[in-house]
Parts: sequence; structure tokens; C-alpha cells
Amino acid sequence: MSGFLDELGKRLAERWMSLLVLPGLLFLGAGALGWVASGHRWALPAGWRPASALTDAGIPASAQAGILIVLPLVALVLVSYGIGLIAQALAGGVERFGCGRWPGWLGRLSAGLTHWRLRRWTDAQNLVEQAGAPERDRFVAARNRIGLQRPRRPTWVGDRLAAADARIWQWYRLDLTSCWPRLWLVIPDSSRQAVQAGREQFGAAMLVGAWAVLYAVLGVLWWPMVFVGIVIGLVAWRRARTNAAVLADLVESTVDVHAVQLAAALGVPVTDNRVTPSNGEQITERLRKGV
Repeated sequence: MSGFLDELGKRLAERWMSLLVLPGLLFLGAGALGWVASGHRWALPAGWRPASALTDAGIPASAQAGILIVLPLVALVLVSYGIGLIAQALAGGVERFGCGRWPGWLGRLSAGLTHWRLRRWTDAQNLVEQAGAPERDRFVAARNRIGLQRPRRPTWVGDRLAAADARIWQWYRLDLTSCWPRLWLVIPDSSRQAVQAGREQFGAAMLVGAWAVLYAVLGVLWWPMVFVGIVIGLVAWRRARTNAAVLADLVESTVDVHAVQLAAALGVPVTDNRVTPSNGEQITERLRKGV
């Protein structure tokens, strides 16, 4: 048991350092560079000396050297950790934005982007319907790059995640919102770990997006940081698209593979070891409980 706890502590420490402290230290370094490059200088109150302050506090000279080394390092780590927590808090807003859940004051922009994406998808769908057999696969692939379903959100990521829900409903008549918590209880650990890993990767991409916002804000001190924020934002955007597709595929695959187990757990009989739309409607009606 102690070995397990030691290993768990090491992993938590590694995640703490990699997700919060190290990015925070890098951000602090960039901020210090911007502060100096913009013409500012570090200044302490006139006549203030750290050693004198420690002496006045009654700390012996033999301990002052160690304190003068340790305290700045501790302060640096704590400030970096605090900045990392700010980035994590901001990641939730970045995720909502990336998934197309925009605030009301961006309604016109959201509607415009959604209409633009829908127009592109509709044009691509028309080409699919008009294409002959040799070219159809190419046009289908081009349409699917825009969206697997008709776009209803201003962002590709939002529509890609929503497409899993829509496709599961169309194929099985299963309401993913209602059935997912119950399905989670019957799937094996390997499936849970795969979905959790996909969710963590998607969350990590959103965290990168949060750092992009912070670096762009740092441009107030030094304008080149705006371009650093843009580059990091492009990386986050690319990773978000890739990881959203992986996560959506994992969720959809989990339903495809384990829907029969959910039906068995709920006592809904199936035929030929597959969940039909009729079975799905029974499961959905039971799980919704009339709501």
C-alpha cells in the first residue's frame, strides 16, 4: 500500500510540475523579458537590503544565506503555480468557446460563422448527391472535413463533438445524455481508460489555448508577446481539432461496442446481439423517466 501511495505521489507531483509550475515559470520569464524590454527596471525601496531585514528579524547570520536562496525559489514556484491555476480556470472558458457555446453578445458573429459553415457543407453535400460512383468517395470526404452532420455551431470542434450525439440518436435512438452515465457503469476498465485519456488530451488542448490567451494579454507589456500568443493559439486549435475527433470517435465507439451490455443491464431484450432503434427508444424512454 505504501508503495502504491509513493508512486501516486510521484505521478501527482509530475503532473503538478508539468501542467502548472513549469508553464507558469516560462510565463513569468516571458513577463520579465517583456518588462525589461519595454524599458522598465526592477527597483527596491531605497536603503532596503534583504540581509538587513533578516538581521532585524532576529535571524542569525548562519541561516541567512540559506533563507536568501530558498525563499525566492519558493516564492517563484508559488507564483508560477498561481499563474497555472489561472490558466486552468481560463481553460474552461476556452473550452466553451471552442465548443461553440458563445455568450449572447457574440450572437451575431456566432450566427454568421454558423451560416457560413452551413453554406459550405450544403454546397459539398450537393456535390455528393450529383457525383457519380467513381468520384463520390472524394466528395464525401470533402464534405466530412467540413462536418459529419449539418453544422449548427460556429466552430468545427463543437459540431464534431455534437455529431457523435446526433449519429448515435439517428442509428440507435439512444439519447447520449441520458444513457452515458449508465453505460459508464457497465463498460470495462479498458474502455473507461481510453475515453478518459481522450478527454484528458482534449482538455490539455484547451489548456494550451488558455496559455495562448495569457500570452496575448502579456502583449500589453511587450507587443511581440501577441505573436507568441497567436502561435500558441494555432497549436491549440490544431490539437483541439485532432483531439475532439478522437474523443468523439471514442464515445461513439463505446456505444457501438457496449450498447448491448447497457440493454442487458436494463433488462431490454435485443435480437441478433444488436441494439435496434426500437430497443434504443425503450432504453431512452426508461432512462428519461418521463422527463
